[in-house]
Amino acid sequence: MSKAKKIKIILVVLITLSAILFSLTMLRSGLKNQFGLGFWGPNGHDAIWHLSLINQLKQQVPPQNPIYSGELLSNYHWGFDFFVAFISNLTKIDTVLLYFQILPIVFALLLGFLSFKLAFLITKNNITSILFVILNYFSGSFGWIYTLLKNHQLGGESLFWSMQSVSTLLNPPFALSLILILFGLTLWCKYYSSNSIKFAILIGLIFGLLSGIKVYAGILIGLALSLHWLFNAIKSKKIFGFNFTVCLTTGLVSLLIVGLLGVLQGNSLLEFKPLWFTHSMIESIDKLYWPKLASFRFNQTNIFISIFIEIILVLIFLIGNLGTRFLAFFEIYSKILKKKLNHFDNLIIFVLIFSFLIPLLFVQKGTAWNTIQFFYYFLFFANFYFAQFLSNHWSKHKILVILLLFISSITTIGTLKDYFGNPPPSSLPNSEIEALNFLKNQDNGFVLTFPYDKYKKDKMITPIPLYAYETTAYVSAFSHKQTFLEDEMNLDITGFNWQQRRTEEEKFFSTADQFFARGFLNNNNIKYIYLVADQNFTLSTFDLQIDEIFNNGQVRIYQTRK
Repeated sequence: MSKAKKIKIILVVLITLSAILFSLTMLRSGLKNQFGLGFWGPNGHDAIWHLSLINQLKQQVPPQNPIYSGELLSNYHWGFDFFVAFISNLTKIDTVLLYFQILPIVFALLLGFLSFKLAFLITKNNITSILFVILNYFSGSFGWIYTLLKNHQLGGESLFWSMQSVSTLLNPPFALSLILILFGLTLWCKYYSSNSIKFAILIGLIFGLLSGIKVYAGILIGLALSLHWLFNAIKSKKIFGFNFTVCLTTGLVSLLIVGLLGVLQGNSLLEFKPLWFTHSMIESIDKLYWPKLASFRFNQTNIFISIFIEIILVLIFLIGNLGTRFLAFFEIYSKILKKKLNHFDNLIIFVLIFSFLIPLLFVQKGTAWNTIQFFYYFLFFANFYFAQFLSNHWSKHKILVILLLFISSITTIGTLKDYFGNPPPSSLPNSEIEALNFLKNQDNGFVLTFPYDKYKKDKMITPIPLYAYETTAYVSAFSHKQTFLEDEMNLDITGFNWQQRRTEEEKFFSTADQFFARGFLNNNNIKYIYLVADQNFTLSTFDLQIDEIFNNGQVRIYQTRK
């Protein structure tokens, strides 16, 4: 058997097995069990939001806001959700099956093969390319050191704030954006010297789509391409050509998509708050909680000591998140020193700079921590240079390389074990599945749900029903209808002023004023009221002029009279 064939077999086996393991964060969620539909990890919130949006997109484009009735969705990149809705409508495959079982495997396989393809195109080295694949699946932070010392457990994936490689599929728009970036960069590297306008437009189209899939990726790639073109134009004194066409097409497509999708409406996306992540990292109980240092920093009056503390915190944030990938800096430094930077390196260095500086200096309006998603791309490309570093030492120090790979994947082991447990942390009970299927088959109309009570889950054992687990979009997701108010977290992220609705909703369920209550239902075009367990209203159904249309002992659904 030839060496090339052996490499191909090793690659196929490696990617297939790794992709299955990589997908375990998704595959068990959404499946029926004795509790109903089980959900592990952030799937109990984030995935429910995507399902609600996908089901709205199956009905109309642009989508209505599934959790804020009567309004179009804005300030959100729904390209991934449109893609799933399109596939579901085309194939008639249920969105839950697509989201949790089919697309994770497809995305995982594409991520592996495209990672190898790009790395091999640039380095012509099989070892580097295989290592890049492995790191994109399993590299993690140094969080495990803290959790091991503190409570003798392996964990701490996001202790320093950033999600790591193993959780990529938990954020499907991010996963899809990586696939587009890898595909676009592969074409960009392949045709960079060709001056082919046709391929330049195609590459620009691929990169432009990022703004609709993951706006953070669109911003990073757009900035990096622009600066790369500018520096090369100054150096070569050639403005037009391949790079210019890629930049122009990327920019035009991005602007078109941002306009059509309403990705950035109203207030700006970012707010200047330097070092918010490094400060909150030591102030938050669920992160690297270090109250003494936080207090010392806050009360510090000596400017030089303050600067020193801030530098230390930035280094902790950076190295803590990178884990063993901090060795990638030695590879980059070596290339700079030896003047071996190629066009790909120059482009990616710009991506690294922006993906590090933006979250260091800015937060996202509405939900500050969302800006950490810029940093995800920093970690992804750090994998490439760490793979090169390891490859350079492979022939003489195989044991050391294997040890570094193992250390890099320890937080991954800690994360994956959480997805093997039983019962699931959250579930959609069978009684609610029955009720929501009934509601799905009713005429379209806005649904009123009971205000979310964050203290409810404190009295429950797992699996916690979705209505108590977190403020989620589950009624919208599984009824395929718009709700008056759900998932307050995503309403914050998208900049909707939901607090007034919450106040009115609370008043409706507690009031004895039938004129206000009936007016509330009429003015907000409420057609259905969905209640679970002990949720109830003060007035009678006669006073509210509503009829009970469903009751299975656990869930009641009412319809308003016209």
